[in-house]
Amino acid sequence: MAEPRVSERFCASDADITISSADGVLFKIHRKNLEVHSDVFANAENATRPENGAEIVHLTENSNVLDLLFQYMYRQPQPDLNGVEFATVADLAEAAEKYVVYSALGWCRMKMKQSVTTHPLEVLRYAARHGLGDLANESAQRSTGCRVSEALDTLPPDIFKTWILFYERWHQEKLKFLADMTNYPGDIALLGKCLVEPNPFSKFRQELQKTGYRDIFKEMMDIKFMSEGGEAK
Repeated sequence: MAEPRVSERFCASDADITISSADGVLFKIHRKNLEVHSDVFANAENATRPENGAEIVHLTENSNVLDLLFQYMYRQPQPDLNGVEFATVADLAEAAEKYVVYSALGWCRMKMKQSVTTHPLEVLRYAARHGLGDLANESAQRSTGCRVSEALDTLPPDIFKTWILFYERWHQEKLKFLADMTNYPGDIALLGKCLVEPNPFSKFRQELQKTGYRDIFKEMMDIKFMSEGGEAK
């Protein structure tokens, strides 16, 4: 039987807890670091003690995610997430929320917000799960150009149900907005671009703002996916 893999970064000989990732990599961690940096691990401080023997704590996250997450729990430079693929960042953000790792939460939320234009549905899923109203509303607006089938594949049923109602209302207001734009022949070129773009405000935001159409598309832009209190609309 092959020996289990051990993390090259987290392999201290004086570690007092071993954590296994979903893909079978072992992390030798100092219990105190977990307790100090994570509300969840702090509340479970008595769940696994040295007297229990060589017990291994199994987590559901893969080794790439845990390698990043544990770095936020040690006194060292925080990991650079700029070169990390989005799927791993998204999983890291979920793990930071799940284990309440405050040192990672701010960075993860910032990276998810930066990804709202390229991965609006995934960011919406994250924001809606964790009650991040402003981010949920922004990502929902950005996602109105996505296919319904894509949203169905990406969003869990409860979030998809709210999204499809938001999506329908948004596009109803978009049609009204485009109809109003026909009264401004000087901007017919912009109207033409908006007609072929599922979410004209997302793509032509600056152009629309410069034309002074704020009152015309106010109803469309005021549609919220979540309320300020984090409740789905």
